[in-house]
Amino acid sequence: MESELFRQLDNRWKATMKILLGEEVGSMKEYEAWLLGRNRPMVNRKSSVSGKEVSFVLPDYPQSRILSLDEIDFSQKFAPLSINDVKDIDSIAAAVKERAYYTGNINLGNSKFIEGSTDVIESFYVYESGQVSFSKYIAYGYNLEYSECVFGAMNYGNSSFCTQISNAIKMVRSMELYSCANCQDSYYSHRLFNCRDSMFCFNLRNASHAIGNLKLPPDKYMALKKKLVSEMAAELKKNKSLPSLIDVVGDTAPDPAIVAEMKGKYRKPKEPPVSRAPIEKAFQSTTGIIFGKPLAGVEKYGKWLSGHIRETRKGVSVLSGEAMVVADHAQYFRYPKKRLVGEQESLFLGAELALAENDLEGLGFRNVGARIGKIAFFHPGYEEGKLSNNIESIMNVDAVNSFRSVLNLQSKNCAYNYYVLEGESIFGCNSIRKSAFLANCYNSARMNRCFEVDSSRDCSDAYFCQNCENVQGAMFSFNQKNRRNIIGNAEYSKEEYAKIKGALCAQMSGELEKTHALRHSIFTIGKD
Repeated sequence: MESELFRQLDNRWKATMKILLGEEVGSMKEYEAWLLGRNRPMVNRKSSVSGKEVSFVLPDYPQSRILSLDEIDFSQKFAPLSINDVKDIDSIAAAVKERAYYTGNINLGNSKFIEGSTDVIESFYVYESGQVSFSKYIAYGYNLEYSECVFGAMNYGNSSFCTQISNAIKMVRSMELYSCANCQDSYYSHRLFNCRDSMFCFNLRNASHAIGNLKLPPDKYMALKKKLVSEMAAELKKNKSLPSLIDVVGDTAPDPAIVAEMKGKYRKPKEPPVSRAPIEKAFQSTTGIIFGKPLAGVEKYGKWLSGHIRETRKGVSVLSGEAMVVADHAQYFRYPKKRLVGEQESLFLGAELALAENDLEGLGFRNVGARIGKIAFFHPGYEEGKLSNNIESIMNVDAVNSFRSVLNLQSKNCAYNYYVLEGESIFGCNSIRKSAFLANCYNSARMNRCFEVDSSRDCSDAYFCQNCENVQGAMFSFNQKNRRNIIGNAEYSKEEYAKIKGALCAQMSGELEKTHALRHSIFTIGKD
């Protein structure tokens, strides 16, 4: 039986598809496989209490000691640990094991009407989705913020009335767009910036009424759009799915003559100087705050900091032969390897390449792939806004001083991260929003001065904690709200807490200085 939440979302799905395709295509449930098919799947575990399915974003959680958020008793009291139990990290980890339950199906803050979802922050009407922040009416989505009425999409923000968008920001009434910004009423395109009414375009800026990068009179564009959109709707209703833009382009190599011509014309712009010094300074400052003693040499800790961060691979530009970073983000690993180009190269190609008028004769949705091969080049990255000193980092929006990180949004002084939104001095973190001075933290928001914390909100000075809200001063604690000076879920005096914390931080910094890693993480504390 369908829930009220699903019915509400289904109505908005139907309205969104009517906006996009000019007609309703049926219930959202009919298209579930298509809407989920390209998204990053959530990780499921079984509750240790009820056996029901519990969703997580990361794969790092153990198979046992699992709870759903609705199974937590936040009023449960715990006795303080003995002196011997808190003498070192190994002892305290063993002592708190029976109190350590990893909680999934997380929704934090003022979130309501959530089903089959986790890592949801201040959002409403969310269905079968992960990492949803400050949004409403989201289904089959992953890694998004500030959005409304978006279905089957991943890695986006500030968007509305869209389906199958990926790695996009500020999208309105759009479908099957990749790595785009500030666009509306557009379809099946890659790297559009400030465009509207565009279809099957690549690496284009400030354009309207364009098909295959060819700008058309509005009346001609609208007539051809109507035909193409009608064909999309018919195929979608028939097959309950549509091919992706990557499927449409295929894995064929571009025309060698076009590549040779573009090589002859392209002139690489001079790159601004970069420095790792401010990033190193921030790393030392952050570790000094966290451990009471700064650690030096951020690169020496790179392997450890990257332990729970997404994989990256190497790619090569078909135009220049230069190497590039390809991250496990959005659809990047699916991009045609024979059609990869660099950031500046993609902008150059977008300005140089377009379909000819005769390419539009007889153009239909089923034959468009053969026509757009001459312009289809993919850059697995995104740069936008005020940027400076971003080194070996991709997906930067208004970012400063980032190093070997992916998806740096309105952030500064960060290294070895995946997805930081409005963050400062963040190191080794995965999916952090509105936070500062963190190391090795995950799926959390509004955090300060924390280390090895997961799925938490509005906490400060926390270490080895999971599923905590509004907790100030905590170590080795799970499923706590509105607490202060706690260790192993038990409260201590301010003085006693500070003494234990000081000793444990000294042990951690000593081990880190010696081995450039730490044996324990938040994901091992409760592991059997």
